[in-house]
Amino acid sequence: MPTTDPNPRVKRRDLLRAMAAIALWPPALRPARRRRDAWQFQLDGRQRWSLVPRAGSAAVLGAEIAVRLAAGDWTPLGALERVRRFELTPQRGGGAGWQVVGGLGDVEVTAQFLDGPPPTITVTARGLATEQALAEIRFFDTGAARIAGLDRRVGSRLWINGAGSADDCIVVACDGTVEATSHWQLGVLPPEGAQGPAAARGLALSFGADDAGAGRFAIGETIVATSWLGQRLVGMTLPPASATLAIVPGADPLDALGRLAAAGMPDRKTPAGWTSGHALGAGVTEAGILAALEGARRHSDPESLRVILLDDGFQRSVGDWETNDGFPHGHRWLTDRIHEAGFQAGLWLAPFVVAERSGIPVAHPDWLLRTPRGEPRVVAERADWGGRLYALDGGDSAVQDFLRELARNVVNAWGYDVLKLAALDLGLAGALPAHGSAAEGYRAGLRALREGAGAAFVLACDAPLQPSAGLVDAMRVVPGLASGFGEMVPAARTSLLRAHFNGTAWTNDADAVLVGDALTDAEARTWASVVALSGGTAFASDDLDRLPDDRLDILRRIMPVAPVRGRALDLASPSWAGFLPDSAPAWLLAPVLDDWWMLAAVNWEDAPRRLTLSLAEHGVRGPLAAFDVWEGTRLDDVEGRVSLDLPAHGCTVLSLRRPRRVPYVLGANRHVVQGVMDLEDEQWDGEQRTLSGHAVLLDDRPYQVTFALPPGFHPAGATCDPSAEISVGVVDRRAARLRIEKPPAAELDWSVMF
Repeated sequence: MPTTDPNPRVKRRDLLRAMAAIALWPPALRPARRRRDAWQFQLDGRQRWSLVPRAGSAAVLGAEIAVRLAAGDWTPLGALERVRRFELTPQRGGGAGWQVVGGLGDVEVTAQFLDGPPPTITVTARGLATEQALAEIRFFDTGAARIAGLDRRVGSRLWINGAGSADDCIVVACDGTVEATSHWQLGVLPPEGAQGPAAARGLALSFGADDAGAGRFAIGETIVATSWLGQRLVGMTLPPASATLAIVPGADPLDALGRLAAAGMPDRKTPAGWTSGHALGAGVTEAGILAALEGARRHSDPESLRVILLDDGFQRSVGDWETNDGFPHGHRWLTDRIHEAGFQAGLWLAPFVVAERSGIPVAHPDWLLRTPRGEPRVVAERADWGGRLYALDGGDSAVQDFLRELARNVVNAWGYDVLKLAALDLGLAGALPAHGSAAEGYRAGLRALREGAGAAFVLACDAPLQPSAGLVDAMRVVPGLASGFGEMVPAARTSLLRAHFNGTAWTNDADAVLVGDALTDAEARTWASVVALSGGTAFASDDLDRLPDDRLDILRRIMPVAPVRGRALDLASPSWAGFLPDSAPAWLLAPVLDDWWMLAAVNWEDAPRRLTLSLAEHGVRGPLAAFDVWEGTRLDDVEGRVSLDLPAHGCTVLSLRRPRRVPYVLGANRHVVQGVMDLEDEQWDGEQRTLSGHAVLLDDRPYQVTFALPPGFHPAGATCDPSAEISVGVVDRRAARLRIEKPPAAELDWSVMF
């Protein structure tokens, strides 16, 4: 295959990725528009705030900002000393709004209300004299304020987010009977099928990623939004502390939450690969990695399965990241072998944790987070990690230098391309550090790691979500998986409920793609389908040499990662109990092209089930040709509604496409996601009565393309370039199939004559 192309093609998947990146630009990066803001803040005489539209009812009415020092009670904005209010006029790059300034003893409090987009409130506390400890900033309490959609009579549902990446994410009824806390973000989902004013009851609420505090929505009989600062100090010689809350009313709050989480991610290719975590466990050795590397060479290619990742078990101890006796040649020798085979190399680290055996707790006790009594806090004890474990204070400048140099050494000296950072939540353990709030200390340490990693791809695990946004390339958004199907159900729920983070705050990671003996064929296809249509990372962790061909084929059909972002469709349905541990969304939709969608229906239950969905209610209207991707068959066309019979733990993945009056591609057998991965440049030549396409990502397996046969068309022959054994035949009266028994190259052009 030539190395250069004088007429390069714009590949469908690359075009889709570019279009998605433009659509997800943060509002501040988009060209300015001369328009009046759709929503505006209003303040009353007591400085209580409301968010009102140009027409219609308020989204928020009569909410109150209040601040609490660690040694005092709540002080509302209107009760501050020397309160002054200023109206903000639109400036270049900024919006209109209000600013209120007042005093709370030796602390100056400033609340800025910007009309947006998006409508945003920022509260800043600045010390004027002696040091003062801040506890919380409250943005609203529904016991006094009225928030659209939070009226229990409306029938809305609440999307509730866990604090960390391994914490659960659920949906509950907004009826005042549930006690829970949503961290960082809260979504108010309008009732299922809501139109017009009812749909406007949806609401997206999001704290800022770089806040000094941790954003929380305490849910019970009322809902209280606060930013928790702990004992954060402010004073003349200390920086101010601030917290931000953005509020976006609308019919699709989860999409709005994704935009609010946007962190200006670089356009990096989402990795797929293999990790030693499940296959080899803590007993991983150099020989085991080399055997896995050979298996990857035999069963895949570096264009699809790109990364070989060394997981936990290689280190002398946590904190001493040199290799143990199981890796006699060391890191650089191993990464050289991986690179020579054409793959990228990845490494697992727990950078905020140092074990007793590493020597760091004794050599640098001042680096450690401490108990309220001032003693170094033991966060855990694990013999396999090196004994007693301590957490580093990321706010300390010496710790930041250590973390920065650690990441730089892993990438530059040891040669790793992907860093998997684990146990990051322990960077918030113990008493508050002396260098700002816990969140600020953690974020400073993570920023140092990011700087040291340079261009390497950084995947975070077991991490606090809010202060990690913008500093990592990918985030594991599910609890860790075991090998059985039971653990995959809560993982699928959390992954699908956090789908809006994918491509905005980071790339989602749903842990390993397991397809081995612990799963049935149906279960293996189900988990692979959820991962593929989610558009997040895809890391296999089975022993590839022990997998039968049909299970290997499942892995091959989800790699490389497709540039899609699927979303669950049934979150607002009263029939779905979004808080049960054995419950997950049943419908997943991923738009691919203007006339092409991927739809997955999943039966998480232990018995067969018939599922029905109204596509029209989710914006997909009109007739559609349906192709069963896993079975490779054309189904009856659908219009408005889809009904499918599913086995226990099984799924059906449909490729849905607008019908045409001439032959067109329904699907192919190389990748689960159709239209953008293994097919490019589909063309119909009316004069020659020829359908042609450019196929990519091929290997030595038979390649099939199924296409629709409108009335009056019958295949008369087929060719391909480079030439190979090719055939074409009618499957039924509505479909035909092209087959290339052994593709001669990774890319080729094919044509079918009619």
